[in-house]
This record gives sequence, structure tokens and C-alpha cells, in this order.
Amino acid sequence: MKKINFLAVLLGGFLSAQTTFTIVKDIYPGAVGSNPVNFTVYNGKLYFAASSTVNGTSIGNELWESDGTEAGTKLVSDIIPGQSSSSPSNLTVFNDKIYFTASNMVNGSSTAGLLLSYDATNGVKTISTTVKFGANLTTVGNKLYLKASNTAVTPNTNRLFSVDSNDQVTLTDDNLNVNVIGSIGSKVLANAQLATAPNPFLTQLFGFDGTSTDLIKNINPSTSSYPTNFYYSPALGKTFFNANGGNGAEPWMTDGTEAGTSIVKDINVSGPSAGSGPQNFMEYKGKVYFSASSGLEYGTELWVTDGTESGTMIVKDIVPDTPGSFPEKMVVYKDKLYFIITNGSIKQLWESDGTDAGTKILYTVSSVNALVVYNDNLYFAGRVSNSDVIGSELYKVNLDDANLAVSDVSNSGVKIYPNPSKGTFLINNVKKGTFEMYDFSGRKVEDGKITDGKVSTNVNSGNYILRIKSDDNKINETAKVIVQ
Repeated sequence: MKKINFLAVLLGGFLSAQTTFTIVKDIYPGAVGSNPVNFTVYNGKLYFAASSTVNGTSIGNELWESDGTEAGTKLVSDIIPGQSSSSPSNLTVFNDKIYFTASNMVNGSSTAGLLLSYDATNGVKTISTTVKFGANLTTVGNKLYLKASNTAVTPNTNRLFSVDSNDQVTLTDDNLNVNVIGSIGSKVLANAQLATAPNPFLTQLFGFDGTSTDLIKNINPSTSSYPTNFYYSPALGKTFFNANGGNGAEPWMTDGTEAGTSIVKDINVSGPSAGSGPQNFMEYKGKVYFSASSGLEYGTELWVTDGTESGTMIVKDIVPDTPGSFPEKMVVYKDKLYFIITNGSIKQLWESDGTDAGTKILYTVSSVNALVVYNDNLYFAGRVSNSDVIGSELYKVNLDDANLAVSDVSNSGVKIYPNPSKGTFLINNVKKGTFEMYDFSGRKVEDGKITDGKVSTNVNSGNYILRIKSDDNKINETAKVIVQ
């Protein structure tokens, strides 16, 4: 496995720390990158879609697998031969196979949006050529459910379909227009409306119990409640979702019954229908974390709920004022919650233990497709640095416990702050001197003078090593810093 020399023994021995990112494999060499997406774990391996080349020629976006090693990261199948892509998406494990949506060859022509499956014995198989552009693949009981269009009927609006263990695809209800599906217990949840309704665009919360479809709750009698972002919490025994009950999109929860379906909290009360826009639900330590905006007080930030109104609150105002930090791509790894935030145009990896003080920045990165937990490791799909010659690829994240909020670089009492900063750092114990800034490969990117205890840099956003030296030679230190 090739290692990127981030945070290795650096600057002639001035700083020693753990590697931050280890590339699993440079699948698509160069700055373009393979852009890995749509991850799932199956039979002890990580599966995903990625772009690659053979002998310098692109073979498009196809199905890949990895065991976390360079040698074990390989193309599963070039489903559409040549430079065209099959573009696998919605990878979901069911019946000891991976089911997914992709293009495949039908009667000699590439056809998009087909339902396919993969297993080691049978390889890639086409399950249906008429049920197309499936999404929200969800296992309930002994069936796989999905919303998809049916090209065999007119109009081919989205319907709810199921797949059984024999790969038989069945239309569950031809009188239900479906937008988004989820689940609670043995019931499929759907953002849907009856096709015979006077206005089929006014969608509400429906449920399918394997036999029949019923309206669970008319959340908004005046207009569409549009329930979406369904997420089931085993700890709380409820499915959380985003819906508009008349006061804008707010967090709701359901146990699959009308009486058990209710708003969690009206977070954004800045206007009668403002809505907090909750997304990215993730269970952690028996509670559900998500992103939401309170409107006037906070932008879109990290929130938590225990399922009660009083137990629903902001965790941390990461980027004060609007629009906020937009926490996303949340995963739980080794008793911490990891996620990505956006600060202006900058992407950052953060961790949280559920408290304000324990919610902190780890690293600034260039772009992010996903965070994935696999085989007791945390993986990052994206590009680490704009200055890196490697594009968007799959990396193992090696975490250390260093707190980068304030760099106390030695027992001399030197502190470098604020950290992160916009490029200007203050040094409490050095009035005059020199500085050198290095990237994590050990390359010097800038140097200059320390004036009145201030270091002013003009580097791109990212993680760096700052070396400071006082004019009297009494202080010669290095520290990790982040430029936003």
C-alpha cells in the first residue's frame, strides 16, 4: 500500500506524528482521480463505483472492490466494455448479493437505469430491463423494495416494486405514485400519493405492510408534506424524517402508526413556514444526530435529539451565523461521530463525542465523496489537497489524538493561535524572527518574517507545518496549523 507522506517524520526531525491519509490505490493516476462513490460492504470487502484506465485508455465508471490493500483493490467487472460507463449506483446487499442500478448491454445497445445484481458465483446479472432507474433500495423482511419507473406501462411514473429471493420483480401497488421510500419494522414507508387523487403532487406519508398500502398520516392537509430522508434508529425504535407539517420542513418521527407519527421539534421559528431543513440523520450513543438550521440564531449546524422536544438541541455552532457549516456524510467510528463540514468554499473533517467541547476539527481537505467505516478502519473518498498530484481516490484515515485548536508547541510556553486561521497566526512568545511553512510532503511553500508576534501567510487552504525561529535563537519550534 502506497503511503502519502503526510505527517510523517518531517522537517529534519523537528516534528514526528502519525500519517494522516494512506492511499489504498491510485486507481486513476494523475489529478483526475477515480472519484470513488456509492460504497457498500459485502462478503468482507468494500464495493464501490470508480473510473479507471487500462494501458492509458479510460474504461469508464465501473464496479470495483477492495479489501483495504493495494493488491486487493481491483476491477470487478467492466460491465459496459470500452470507454463507456455502466455507472453503478444504489449498491445494496440483499439475498447474499449486491443489487444496484446501472447501464448494461441489451440487444447490443447500452441501456441506462437497469436493475442489476452481483455475486462471486454468477457475476453481474440483469434482473429487470423494464423496472428502471431504481432508487432507495430498502430491505424489509425477506424482500428488497425500491421505487422505480416502469417502461412497460404508460404513464411510467415511479411505483413501489419488490424483489424476492428468486429475483422475481413485482409491482406492489399500481395506484401509488412514489417519490422516496424508507422503512419501520415490517412496513415500507413512502413519500407518495394515490394516482387517483385529485392532485397527485400533494404527497403524504404512506405505508405498505406487504399486502396493502394505507395512508399513515396526513401530515399537512393544506399542501404536500413531502416526507423524505427516512432514517431508522434502533435505539429509539422510530424512523426519523424531514416533513412539512405547515411550519416548513422540520424533523418528524414515526413508529408506522398515525398516533405514533409526530413532529420532534419546530426548530426554525423565524417565520410561520421557515423550516429547519433537517438532513443527514445518524444514530450515535443512543441518540440521533442531524443537520438543521434554526434560522435567525444559527445556520445549518450539528443537532441532536433523544426523540423529545426538550431533548432536541444544537451540539455546536461550528461556523457562527448563517449559512452555517452544513454537517454531512456522518459515520460512527470507535466511539466518535465523524463528519464533513463546509466553511465557505473549504471542506473539513470533524469529529464529535456529542459535546460542544468534544466537537473539533481534524483536517482541511480539498473535496469529499464519502466517509466509510470498513474492517475497523475509517476511509475517506475524495481529494486530500488541491496541490496534490493525486486526484479523488480512496484513502485510509489514520487518526491521532492531537488537538489542533491551539498549538502548544513546547514547554517554552509558545502558543500559535488562532488555529485554524485565515492565514494569519499570532505567536505569544516571539516578537521578531523568521518562519517557514511546509506542506505535509515536506516541501517548503513559503517563508518570511515574524513581526510583532504575527505570521502572515499567503498559501492555499489546507494543513501545514509551521516552523518558527526567534531572532535571538532561543526558540526554534514547529507546529501543525490549518489555513482555512
